[in-house]
Amino acid sequence: MPSLEALDRLAKLGLVHVVGVATQPDRPGSRGIVREPAIKEAARALGLTLFQPERLAGKDLTTLLSLRPELMVWAAYGKRIPKALIDAVTGRALNVHASLLPRWRGAAPVAHAILAGDDETGVTLMEGTSELDAGPILAQAKTRIGQRETRGELEERLSRMGGELLERELPRYLKGELVRRPQDARKVTLAPKLDPAKGELDLARPADELARVVRGYTPDPGAYLVFRGQRIGVLRASTSGGQGVEQGRFEVRDDVPYLAAGAGWLRLDEVRPAGRRAMRGDEWARGLRDLRRDERVPS
Repeated sequence: MPSLEALDRLAKLGLVHVVGVATQPDRPGSRGIVREPAIKEAARALGLTLFQPERLAGKDLTTLLSLRPELMVWAAYGKRIPKALIDAVTGRALNVHASLLPRWRGAAPVAHAILAGDDETGVTLMEGTSELDAGPILAQAKTRIGQRETRGELEERLSRMGGELLERELPRYLKGELVRRPQDARKVTLAPKLDPAKGELDLARPADELARVVRGYTPDPGAYLVFRGQRIGVLRASTSGGQGVEQGRFEVRDDVPYLAAGAGWLRLDEVRPAGRRAMRGDEWARGLRDLRRDERVPS
């Protein structure tokens, strides 16, 4: 959305003219409620023509080409851009990507940066090609990753950075002032879509890795554990040292729940029990009944 807002500001300066906005179709969310893409509401508010093709092909592609675009910009679209569309704008296709390419090409770059324990990430303005995230780099902006920052929080911040980068550099691109820098193929890492099943916390792994899983999987598809046969979503977690015990041991200290991991302890700071609202870890722990000294996870 910040990238669209940046284009709107540039349009008001007479530097571009936005002929239309394409986004993915509305999708069913939790409990079957249909969710509209955020960009849809923004496009409506700006009075822009909106398209929601299932695929950029066939009649939908023909409709877009009929607008005779001279420039194309996309951010977090989630689907490949067909060569026919890139050819139609004679290669003037810009992608605002939420990573420091060539690191983390793919659908989930922010999550994988967190999961890998990267200290920094950023946004890349690149010239788009039909090959996923492989085009030449035009400009980048870097930022440190907060030690407790979730994927959702970092994505919001990077989205704003991407809009700022686009607004600053697009006029220079149109003037031919940006230098294209090919990506170093030797440094490519891939960021595939997250597997929801891997959100279950494996307590054989070190606590610091598990805390990154929680951050990388929040807000979706969600990290979780199984306790007393129920799925407990873990929204925020931190780590603690201490004497090693058998992994999976569950303890409550000063009302705060802790889990023994492969190395260190994982502190459950915020959880969402199945069918209930999100709550602080200590609030959840105080509601547990008949807690045993040998309580374990999973259980």
